[in-house]
Amino acid sequence: MSKSRIDVLTRQFTAGAGLADGDAAGASQSLDFCPKAMYKAIVHDNEELRNRILDFLSNDPIYKPNFYLSLMDFRELTLQRVKKFVGQKYFSVRDYLRDPRKFMAALECLSFCDYSMAIKSGVHFTLCGGTICKLGTQKHHDQYLPRLDTLDLTGSFSMTELGHGSNVMGIETTAVYDHARREFIINTPNDEASKFWIGGTGQHGKVTTVFAQLTVNGKWEGPHVFLVRIRDDNLNVMPNIRIKDNGPKMGLNGVDNGQVWFDNVHVPYDAMLDAYASIDESGTYRSPIPSVSQRFGTMVGGLTTGRVLIGQGGVDALKIGLTVAIRYACQRPQFGNKLIMSYLTHQARLLPALANTYALQFAMGHLKSVFERQRPQDAKLIHVLSSGLKAAATWSRVEGLQNARECCGGMGVLAANRIGPLLNDMNVDVTFEGDNTVMMQQVARALVEDKKLVAQPPAAPGNVSLTSGVTAEKLVRLLQYREQGLAYQIGSQMAAAAARAGSKVEAEKAAGAVFDSNLDLVVKLGWANVERFCLENFLQTIPQVDASLRPALQHLALLYGMTRVERDTAFFLASGVLGAPCLEALRGAIHRNYAVLSANNGKLALKLCDGFGIPEALMWAPIAKDWRAIGTSL
Repeated sequence: MSKSRIDVLTRQFTAGAGLADGDAAGASQSLDFCPKAMYKAIVHDNEELRNRILDFLSNDPIYKPNFYLSLMDFRELTLQRVKKFVGQKYFSVRDYLRDPRKFMAALECLSFCDYSMAIKSGVHFTLCGGTICKLGTQKHHDQYLPRLDTLDLTGSFSMTELGHGSNVMGIETTAVYDHARREFIINTPNDEASKFWIGGTGQHGKVTTVFAQLTVNGKWEGPHVFLVRIRDDNLNVMPNIRIKDNGPKMGLNGVDNGQVWFDNVHVPYDAMLDAYASIDESGTYRSPIPSVSQRFGTMVGGLTTGRVLIGQGGVDALKIGLTVAIRYACQRPQFGNKLIMSYLTHQARLLPALANTYALQFAMGHLKSVFERQRPQDAKLIHVLSSGLKAAATWSRVEGLQNARECCGGMGVLAANRIGPLLNDMNVDVTFEGDNTVMMQQVARALVEDKKLVAQPPAAPGNVSLTSGVTAEKLVRLLQYREQGLAYQIGSQMAAAAARAGSKVEAEKAAGAVFDSNLDLVVKLGWANVERFCLENFLQTIPQVDASLRPALQHLALLYGMTRVERDTAFFLASGVLGAPCLEALRGAIHRNYAVLSANNGKLALKLCDGFGIPEALMWAPIAKDWRAIGTSL
């Protein structure tokens, strides 16, 4: 963001400007807005489609929660739910390429109802179907996509192995081309090479996209993807394939995960997805992408859509959990008639998460806009943004839902109140579609390889004293300085180590060793990048929305920025940029911000939750309505 742009925004809002301690109620009233207008501002796209899907999920009884089912009954219910959803024909798997915003919008809606249904659908449409769309050619599209669209052919995605999770390049499943038979032989050489945690294979899967190391004429060509039938149309396991159900999990039990072994399974020539590599009539391997590593990047590039959906799912779960907890807090008295939302400790656990949710919602919208353009020059930006936001959104979901659970006391444990099942079902999102720690490392890697960032230490930001007032401009400068400082600290050490080495190979090893020895700072750098981006993007978004919404969003943006700085006071103290008086001023500004959000029985916080646009029929947590009636409503 340019300095002039920040200056304009800063003149519009400053933390606690003109707000005396007793004026919180009046300030809250001045930030009033229409929740329906807010929903229109924050919904990313396809509003009419989203409303139709949410209305359908709200009114069909098959989607009502049932926490008394056995494992197998819940899996069957999840399958029937997906079938009924698919039967409405809201979208096609072909939209993965032709209209990705519509594709993602349709699948995102499912998280508001049940996460098992969302993930089972995501595996089928995004991972299996999307991989066929992206890596396959017309013959694959014609043969498989129509049957995937109707769920006649249930699909899965066989990448992860027992011994290889994040290291996909190291998978051990093999695919050897036999030119005499024009077949590929898919094999699992050992148990560690068995495909593991494969969603949709435990019971229902019929076809899977298998990642395997391809060998042609004795030459290794790296990981490629093959379509393999694992069950016939009557759900009988195919010859030379062994499948073991992974069994009950801590959550997400509507999804039938499984382990798969291939014992020299012969698949036809057309089983290889050949958009980027093929074998010609003479048996020679051909690819427009010359190197194995570049081809591998293309093969796994389709995971970006899944990361976007998982990240958005984390944000949407925060919307649900915070709405439940904030509604409860704004009606539940304790120790007399004092509402629990009036306690500072309650505010400090819920309100920063509310601001964070809005910041992440706007950030995800920006990512989708960049992703939709499908410009080759955006590839690196998309990778960095999707990796960082997926990690930030899902880690924020863990923290936010846990705080929401605790703020509801024992009521947060009750499954009917939604927060507990969300915590259990979604816990896996921090490690699937990319382990969050690895994702943040990839964000940081892009930064430390930026020669401009590591050429010299950043100059200390000027005029960031918080004792004279906390402004948006100061918060942006502080977050920029933190990101630049961490990038320089790590990147300069890597450059120095490389300079001391001999050959280019030795230099890369030396720089890599420094990176690995600083992984704690590397993850912090990833966070610094995401949080700086989210604040800048939040500020840039506000002028684009209806004027009636801007004051409330400005208030939230300030809270987001202030709490990001407060969470890393150690860095700012150690760097000498902020001292104790500044941090005390920051704390006071945050508390005044809380007071405005929670004034008038939490009116502003409640309206911000209503702005998420979650239909009341899907907000079925009893304590989100009338906690006193919970004994009669269950």
